[in-house]
Amino acid sequence: MPKIALLRQETHFPDLQAQVAIHRQPIQHDIRSHRHEFIEIAIVLSGHGVHVTQGARHQVQAGDVLVINSSRSHAYENTRSLNLVNLLIREDIFHETKKQLGSLPGYHALFTLEPVRWRRREFTSHLRLKADDLKQIVAWVDALEEETRRKSEGGLLLARAWIILIIGLLARRHGRNAANAPHLEMRLGRVLSWVEQHACEKLTMAGLAAQAAMSERTFLRRFREATGCSPIDYVIRARIRRATEYLTGRNPDLTITEIAYRCGFLDSNYFSRQFRRFTGTSPRVYRKQS
Repeated sequence: MPKIALLRQETHFPDLQAQVAIHRQPIQHDIRSHRHEFIEIAIVLSGHGVHVTQGARHQVQAGDVLVINSSRSHAYENTRSLNLVNLLIREDIFHETKKQLGSLPGYHALFTLEPVRWRRREFTSHLRLKADDLKQIVAWVDALEEETRRKSEGGLLLARAWIILIIGLLARRHGRNAANAPHLEMRLGRVLSWVEQHACEKLTMAGLAAQAAMSERTFLRRFREATGCSPIDYVIRARIRRATEYLTGRNPDLTITEIAYRCGFLDSNYFSRQFRRFTGTSPRVYRKQS
């Protein structure tokens, strides 16, 4: 089996401080399987081809949107005048969009659940934009590219605003199109959105299952299949993400114990163990290094 190439961030981002790089491929030729050190959102502007990922093949055409994370390899075959614009987004920047957009069920259906289905080789749907939406996305990508080129004062903030607009529209369109977002996927997406909004509150398995309109047993099984982790682990990860916000300059006078309580942990020792489990370091060391 041929070795899968790795596209590194340092060679694909002209400015290593940049949050996003835009690569236009007006004529995308066939390309062998490869992975990235970043998130890629590929938008098909025109033409046709076969997209290959995780052993699955499917036809792509104008309006199709492909989300490729760093753990997933992909390739293109049988391309015919395939015209792409690729948004390369640093993973840390991409994950920050969850703070602003994680309440949209379509966000999780597209960016959280769909990559897992690809990994499990269960490709059943994808996002295809209508002509008006594709035109809008292209205009925003043009504005984003211009902002990154200028490197003006406030440019990073404005670039991030364009990124959020683009990802937000993609999430909304995926969420509103029932054909592109299976019913089960949207039900689980609503649960993930609920967790993002209420992670620091008291959450129970029964309450989350009720949000999904499932029995607890069915919900646990479906959730594991869709996300690759248990509902409890997902909640803990969401709480840890909130904790990192407090530890990186937000309310610097708060103690570790106070942060633990604010993030839904009733035991600071348990919080510290879980924080180390998911970040590889302790809350105190994380705060010092930030």
